[in-house]
Amino acid sequence: MKIKRIELITFFLLSALFIGCHSPVSEKTYEDVKSLTDDIRKNITFISQKDFYAKLKSDEKFNLLDCREEEEYNSACIPGAINIPRGIIEFDIGHKIPRRRMPLYVYSDSEEKSILAANSLRLIKYSSVIVIQGDWEQWKKQFPDAVQLEPNAGQVEEKTPPAVEEDSGCGG
Repeated sequence: MKIKRIELITFFLLSALFIGCHSPVSEKTYEDVKSLTDDIRKNITFISQKDFYAKLKSDEKFNLLDCREEEEYNSACIPGAINIPRGIIEFDIGHKIPRRRMPLYVYSDSEEKSILAANSLRLIKYSSVIVIQGDWEQWKKQFPDAVQLEPNAGQVEEKTPPAVEEDSGCGG
């Protein structure tokens, strides 16, 4: 009888412990993208465009991520930038920029998009992510000598082979 009582008490204590530790996760919500990026901004490192321009002209090794859409990137970019649109960063970053400890500078057509990209990169363990303040239009006006026009011009586009039609149905 004493063993059953100990088992019953142990069961209730473990149940209480499990329930106490398993509190629901409260998910923060935001009114708009600006509210979201203002909150994320607290945990992001920034560099001014002027300071990044100096780094671009130095011998320092780093990666540069342009998270604008492919069409925008194909018209012009900062020399040496790797293009991964914001919507697919989490899927492509490991293939295109595998070194997670090397400084990674991020820019886009809006600072908010750069902040969202940087936050995603931090979550997937890129340790030194820095957002270049401002946006692409500001960069083009301030540093026209650091704009590469049509970075993919002359490159052969990789084409997918045409689909082969197969017979449908059973033995048809």
